[in-house]
Amino acid sequence: MKIRRLGRDARGQALVEFALLLPVLLLLVLGIVELGRAWNLAQMMSDVAREGARRAVIADPTITEQSVKDFMAGKLETAGVPAGAMTIDFSKAGANWHSAGDQVATIRIPYQWMFFGRAFPTITLTSSFTMRME
Repeated sequence: MKIRRLGRDARGQALVEFALLLPVLLLLVLGIVELGRAWNLAQMMSDVAREGARRAVIADPTITEQSVKDFMAGKLETAGVPAGAMTIDFSKAGANWHSAGDQVATIRIPYQWMFFGRAFPTITLTSSFTMRME
């Protein structure tokens, strides 16, 4: 009689299964959150590259390369990207800043994956946008 009762008693089974699956579930959730952060940064970089390219092709002699870079850096800093980490380049710079043709604005930001306080390999997120100067 006592042996049958022990065979049907499974109160600790759910606790053991939960303890085994909890680390896997936590890693999965943290991975999704980290991927979401990287995706959000990539989308924001795309928007800033588009805005910067648009400002660069406006036929206004008061708009300089440096003013557009400062505008783009300000937008990125608002999103929490440190100024020293980003690289902003234009396909036309210096003397041919307002010449006809395509202007390409490119942003590069090194992104370091962080899990449990450990840094994983750094990847570089890059976004570029091309706009025609007419």
